[in-house]
Amino acid sequence: MIHLTRYIDFEASHYYYLPELSEEENYQIFGNKVNQHGHNYSVHLTVGGKIQSSDGMVINIKDVDELIRSYINQHYDHKQINQQHPVFSADPCIQPTPENIAIELWRATSQDLATLGVNMRAIRLTEEERTYVQYYGVEPMIHLTRTYEFSAAHRLHSSELSDDENTEIFGKCNNPNGHGHNYVLDVTLSGEVDQRTGLLVRIVDLDQVINKKVFGRFDHKHLNLDTVEFQNLNPTSENFVRVLWELIESDILSLSPSRSVRLHRLRLKETPKSFFDYYGD
Repeated sequence: MIHLTRYIDFEASHYYYLPELSEEENYQIFGNKVNQHGHNYSVHLTVGGKIQSSDGMVINIKDVDELIRSYINQHYDHKQINQQHPVFSADPCIQPTPENIAIELWRATSQDLATLGVNMRAIRLTEEERTYVQYYGVEPMIHLTRTYEFSAAHRLHSSELSDDENTEIFGKCNNPNGHGHNYVLDVTLSGEVDQRTGLLVRIVDLDQVINKKVFGRFDHKHLNLDTVEFQNLNPTSENFVRVLWELIESDILSLSPSRSVRLHRLRLKETPKSFFDYYGD
């Protein structure tokens, strides 16, 4: 089984609005997304299949492009989704959120791909640079990832090792005065899409959790000197990503307990050359 991923971009506009609610109630739920606005969308479409002995390919990329691009060009590209897409225009209660768009794309194209001899494996839809959703065909489960960046200093030093051992293991990262990073944190949630709003969670609620539990504790701080968490713990990225999980997990669960939205993965990028993933215990 080989997996092939193809990137497809399109531009479209949309808004969120529940017709049974007042303008004030809609604004409380969706914020400024009640106003018509647009995005440069990016779709990462992953299919899986066996290598064909005749041509050595899983599928001809031109066939994937013809199928997917024709559908996107017809229904999404340079369109107003609420008014011009057959699904979202037929029922104004279905919001054209990234979550719902990813699911709709899967429903609309997976069977046609199967006739070409491949199976849809995943759809990743990026609406803006810091946020994307992933759908794997299991309704109504979706994954949502939001990216955050903060700055902090640290010194890698273990109290369980001698000074010479610390120097040997950590090298220049054991500098007594410390050094710093622009940390990048990818927070991935998983759970059921709210059928009413079309959202997994409100981004503003997720941002509040991260602002309080991550930025408030660690942004522009020296981890060894300024934080309780690393007074007796070596602030490696391995330890750091686990500490971050423990700090935010319960708050994530409280965002939507009725739909069992949970923290799926944290990815902590310390430098452009290394990152650390944690999925909990």
